[in-house]
Amino acid sequence: MVSAPAGQARRRLLFRRELGDLLRLATPIILSQLGQIGMNTADTVMVGPLGALPLAAVGVGSAIHMVALTMGMGIIVGMGPLVSQAYGAGDQLLCRRVLVQGGWLSVALTLPLAGIHLYGEEIALLLGQQPDVAAVAGDYLAALLPGILPIFLFLAFRQFLEGMGTTTPPMVITLVALAINVAANRVFIYGVEGWVPAMGAVGTGWATSVVRWCMLLLMLAYVLRRADLHPFRGVPRRPDRALFARILRVGTPIGAQFGLEVGLFAFAAVMMGWLGAVELAAHQVTINIAATTFMVSLGVSLAGAIRVGQCIGARRPRMMRRSVQATYVLAVAFMAACALLFVAVPEALVRLYTPDEEIVALGSTLLLVAALFQVFDGAQVAGVSVLRGAGDTRLPMLIAGVGYWVVGLPVGIYLGFVADLGPVGVWLGLSAGLAVVAVVVAARVRHILWGPPERLGALRASAPTLD
Repeated sequence: MVSAPAGQARRRLLFRRELGDLLRLATPIILSQLGQIGMNTADTVMVGPLGALPLAAVGVGSAIHMVALTMGMGIIVGMGPLVSQAYGAGDQLLCRRVLVQGGWLSVALTLPLAGIHLYGEEIALLLGQQPDVAAVAGDYLAALLPGILPIFLFLAFRQFLEGMGTTTPPMVITLVALAINVAANRVFIYGVEGWVPAMGAVGTGWATSVVRWCMLLLMLAYVLRRADLHPFRGVPRRPDRALFARILRVGTPIGAQFGLEVGLFAFAAVMMGWLGAVELAAHQVTINIAATTFMVSLGVSLAGAIRVGQCIGARRPRMMRRSVQATYVLAVAFMAACALLFVAVPEALVRLYTPDEEIVALGSTLLLVAALFQVFDGAQVAGVSVLRGAGDTRLPMLIAGVGYWVVGLPVGIYLGFVADLGPVGVWLGLSAGLAVVAVVVAARVRHILWGPPERLGALRASAPTLD
């Protein structure tokens, strides 16, 4: 019999080992996420010198684009739990089947998004934006249209690789794409005399589309050269209705949850537009800073989801629970450190984006409010992600809907417009919504993943198997 102190020492050792394993898996994912947000940051920084109106237009256009795109991406992310659980169970053939259906899903999702991007100006006007801002936002959205299909297909391949624990290639491709994005922005925004006309804020949309095609081509070049992956070997290329529906069952709640969260922040941008161009520009800068820190905790949480899915597929519940605990520890600790940074040097952070004194003053104040929700943001993404790895996506989606739209939005509207706190009030509402989601999701994690054996057995039963 193992003594209590020896048992505790062994548990600590296993937990430290899990932290190390999770960090090794998460580091490339974190860098991939930072590369993605780095592209958005580059867009914002390189448009910033053009003034408040172009910056505001890109903010509105980005908000509309990201709500639509993120919902589609969330559905494709439904591949992740199926791939990771199948891989944990040793079923690589099913991993390849899921990839093929993810490709068909990417094509299907592109069609409805195209309509949204063709009517961007009208949507911006319906959202109460100023006509000059709406006009530029519409052109910007049209320029983003050609890049929708390639980013969906890239994400499908990324889910395939990361679900099997291969996280470095997507990271390398994303970082290469970041460098391409900076160069493409320079060309399309400011032009090259005698070669490319200056397109202003709209140019960053065209740069993004070009970069997304480059990412897909680089991913195809990698996957097709890896003989050991055999991404299309032994699987039919036609749509498989049963497996397609299975991805949708897992992914649709994820897409809805992504849409609810991004939609809340996008609607916050719309409300800032009601207040004025400076308020909207300050919101755009500040939300970009907060999103950058969020990408680290998101990367850790995505790795946690992979670990949880693989452990469930391999029938290792104790290791799965250590993965959950490690995910929470890393995500929340990092966001707490970022909160301290926001409080310490808010003005310096905002000045990285713009020299405009009005934007700097308001953005610095908003960054102090952002410090309030950093820990809650880290906790909610950790909880939602580990539940996703277990295939539990529907109730977390409902929790997000209540927290973001029943709590966060009404509180933000009341504090911002009734209590007359303006932008600060809107951001306090965002904080309230994130706090509610974080607490309730943590209770769900405890209920599902620390529940009786039959509850975990049900999760294993829901893992994909070949028909």
